[in-house]
Amino acid sequence: MAFQNERAPFTIPDWGRGLCLAHADATAGGQVQAAHRCSAHPHTDRVTAMLKSIDLPSIPLLPQFVTSPPPSSPASADTGFPELLQRLLSESDLDTSLGRSPGLEQRLVARARDLARRAYPSGKTTRRQTDSWIDHRARADLHRALLVLYRQHMGLSDDPGLANQFHPLTCMLTREMEQPWERDMLRRAHARQELTDASLPAEPEAFAAWYRDTAFGHPLYEHDLYSFVACDATREQLEWFFRMECAGEAAFDDLLALAQVGTRGEVKMEMATNYWDEMGKGHDHAVHTHLFHKLIEGLGLVAPDALQLPWQVLAGVNVMMWSCIPRRNAFRAQGTLGAVELLAPQRCTRLVHGALRLGIRKKTMIYYGAHAIIDIGHAEGWLSHVIVPQVRELPESRLGIAEGLLVRADASLDYFDYCLAHARSIGA
Repeated sequence: MAFQNERAPFTIPDWGRGLCLAHADATAGGQVQAAHRCSAHPHTDRVTAMLKSIDLPSIPLLPQFVTSPPPSSPASADTGFPELLQRLLSESDLDTSLGRSPGLEQRLVARARDLARRAYPSGKTTRRQTDSWIDHRARADLHRALLVLYRQHMGLSDDPGLANQFHPLTCMLTREMEQPWERDMLRRAHARQELTDASLPAEPEAFAAWYRDTAFGHPLYEHDLYSFVACDATREQLEWFFRMECAGEAAFDDLLALAQVGTRGEVKMEMATNYWDEMGKGHDHAVHTHLFHKLIEGLGLVAPDALQLPWQVLAGVNVMMWSCIPRRNAFRAQGTLGAVELLAPQRCTRLVHGALRLGIRKKTMIYYGAHAIIDIGHAEGWLSHVIVPQVRELPESRLGIAEGLLVRADASLDYFDYCLAHARSIGA
């Protein structure tokens, strides 16, 4: 089966013989094989038929990973910092609550500053999540707290705590914890690649090729986790990994909506097309968040509480919100979202192979099966219709786009390193 456009053909092997390996190895010369290139928009008849064949019930989106407990008085000194923030920010009148505890606001800011210092010391730069100097407890608390703060920008107004979205305390805490982490991410990205106006290709198409080749050359691209889930993982290990995936798979549509703000012309149209795909092209049964929910439901799994997840999982989620929420990171957002599109098909394909090997039904795996195919087109579309026109219009966007690519890939590398090590320990 194939689909054709004016750029290049792309052939998809039959589903029953295994989904295509998205982004197969680059050639020795660094050029991507022709099979990588495909239409940015059309779905094949087969994919459309697969999506239409699923009878999804009317269900809510994935559970919120940070719940809002009933308002209560500030917690005692031994309450965990993320839990304390969650409780405070759920107060409908935060000023009154702070007024009942003189000095609490200053103590919270100081505590956030100390936590960030321990999680991301100024004299260190992360290379891998196994670095011996990392304070894993501090990083876990920091990323859980940041997730509480970021979710203030991602909910609906029926949550009374969202009244504190731009409260001075919320803004100060975000700044204190975000800045040391951001410095570490960017130092790590710049240590991996020379990222300057002079070093990055100036011509838009050449920069898009650099972006593509850098993504495919990152250690994440052929991570050992992929072969593990495809060939070796047990059912218990694979289901544990799917539970970890719950943290990061539910809000890509919202991230796209945030990233398109302020864009124009071809860039906005490509993002709109991508968003429409996320929305199942207007069909409730094909909305991607619903498809993922169907996977978790079909396997009888329960999404974990975010405040219990390790930092390696949450940092990948927070990178996406860090890039897409503040407008200062708008170009970085184009880099992080493009990285998802380029790198997801490899993971999705191997997960499908592993699931079929373990006897999980193809229908249950439709979320990953569809993304193994569709995201190849999304990747080509992002390169051609977001990266190229954005760089042509604003050459200075290259640095932010490049940084976004690398911080997302590095965060995913930490996540996959952690998942592979932990999954191997299950049942050992």
